[in-house]
Amino acid sequence: MAGNIFLEFKDFILQLIIILPGIYLAVVLHEVMHGYIALKNGDHTAESLGRLSLNPLKHIDIFGSIIMPILLLLLRSNIIFAYAKPVPINPTYFRNFRKGLRNTSLAGPGTNLILSFVLGSLYGFLLFIISVISKRPAIELLNEGLGYAMAGTSQITLFGIVSAIFINAIRINIFLAIFNFIPVPPLDGSKIVASFLPEEAMYRYLSIGRIGFFIIFALLFFGGGMLWKFLNPAINFLFLNLGFWWRFLL
Repeated sequence: MAGNIFLEFKDFILQLIIILPGIYLAVVLHEVMHGYIALKNGDHTAESLGRLSLNPLKHIDIFGSIIMPILLLLLRSNIIFAYAKPVPINPTYFRNFRKGLRNTSLAGPGTNLILSFVLGSLYGFLLFIISVISKRPAIELLNEGLGYAMAGTSQITLFGIVSAIFINAIRINIFLAIFNFIPVPPLDGSKIVASFLPEEAMYRYLSIGRIGFFIIFALLFFGGGMLWKFLNPAINFLFLNLGFWWRFLL
């Protein structure tokens, strides 16, 4: 009994080690870029409140950054999701309201897609170096790394852990980008859509954001499997072709 509890605890800690770097990069840079692009469009709110910082303590939301991802891990959810405190933005300061709203909203998920490309490129470079040293084909190392990531915590080797960190970070960033493009207020996709609507329709649509978080939580906690089936084709396509673009060179 005690042995099983220890193994469960060890697996849980290892899961945290594997997913935390990806979650940190995904949610913190997502929010910082919202604030930075808002600044470039005339809104200094995030800058004045010190939110254009890579310090995670500036962005941690107790529920969204800590409790929710731990709950999803403990429940063995198909989706591991987290969010930071939204960067405060005041669209009334935008030089062009619609353009500012659209660009600021695109900045978060756009950053996640760029991050997945950068992380995938770094992982590919790492595999290239290992391939040269070990004289093993890079594609063989990639398949081995993907196997380690899919095996979860059952393979505890340095290469397995590093591969799992990179691969999970790539997947988390792609998931966060695709998820945020869902046009349910207050997700970024809704603001992008709203920026093209007539004024009255735009404000009515965005007002759904007051109950939008309840819809999102219900999707994650009770409809995670269904949501995953809906998003998975796009996530897998970007995972293979954006995160691992370099495999076509092998």
